[in-house]
Amino acid sequence: MERSEFIEKLKIIAPGTPLRHALDDIQDASIGGLIFFVDDYKKYSNLMQIGFLLNCSFNANKLYELAKMDGAIVVTEDLSTIIGANVQLIPDHNISTNQTGMRHRAAERMAKETGKMLVAVSKRRNTMTIFFGDYVYTLNNVETLTSKITQTIRTAEKYKEAFIEALTGMEFMERAGSLTLFDVVKTIQKGLMVMMIGQEAEITIAELGNHGRFPQMQITEMLVNVGEEIENLVLDFSDELVEPEELEEILTRLNGLTEKEINSFGSILRILGYDITTASQAVEYFIRSRGIRFARHIPRIPLHVAINLGREFGTLFNLLESTEDELKDVDGIGEKRASAIRHAIDIYKKSGQVTIPGF
Repeated sequence: MERSEFIEKLKIIAPGTPLRHALDDIQDASIGGLIFFVDDYKKYSNLMQIGFLLNCSFNANKLYELAKMDGAIVVTEDLSTIIGANVQLIPDHNISTNQTGMRHRAAERMAKETGKMLVAVSKRRNTMTIFFGDYVYTLNNVETLTSKITQTIRTAEKYKEAFIEALTGMEFMERAGSLTLFDVVKTIQKGLMVMMIGQEAEITIAELGNHGRFPQMQITEMLVNVGEEIENLVLDFSDELVEPEELEEILTRLNGLTEKEINSFGSILRILGYDITTASQAVEYFIRSRGIRFARHIPRIPLHVAINLGREFGTLFNLLESTEDELKDVDGIGEKRASAIRHAIDIYKKSGQVTIPGF
């Protein structure tokens, strides 16, 4: 089950939606309830016995009233129709479940068997739980979610600041000839943490519904250029030159790392193609950039041209010493691009810093 599908399901249950209004009423009344969302209920007729076939239009009050009966309520996925009420769900009892109550055990098994969403409202625990495929998620109230997203944004801000500082520090170390693979990996780690926190925030923001618009803007702003800078570090410091068609796979592997793996030097070093696996080894491994990140910060220099520059000159130092004629010999570079690159080189030599757009 795709994470993006689950996030879309969260949005229809967010505070302020008709469905959430009904669920809140059910919870406040301490009556409990179970709602099964289907595309075509006839496809699942062998998994349920419908007590009352209704086929009436959906609204929050109807859902609340029907929850007073013991069985589940079956609703279309588009929330247009309440198909039936007092429904007995009959999932495969051999499907494993970690739930305890009968309602929640049936919901988890049904979700795993059908791949559809169910929402269980617990009378005893006063909670609402989503079951969707293999996902099990307990909904939070707005106050809890607001506190959670505020803390998430603060944490992301700290990592973003650390990422920017690390990028700036790398430039000074490279000019001094003291840049090591340890410094590169530490910088990538900080960038990946920003990206991971941003991904985790998606669930909270989706659950907040309309209340999540401002946090979404903050997170979006936070992530500006972070992914691109991680991409540039991969291009500049991987063991072997990365071709454009290889880049996406490497980035997918990096973005798929868990927090524990991100903090492990070995995981990142392996993805970058190195044989060494420890921080102590990386500290002693001095390294130079290929100049690809520098080239990509020059306006109108596309990815393949930046990679061609890295292939031709090998290091940023060699690129900085190139002439316009040498630049024009590189595939994809004509007179205008050569002139623009030389202009950027002159500015860099004066300032000593690669511009980080959006930071």
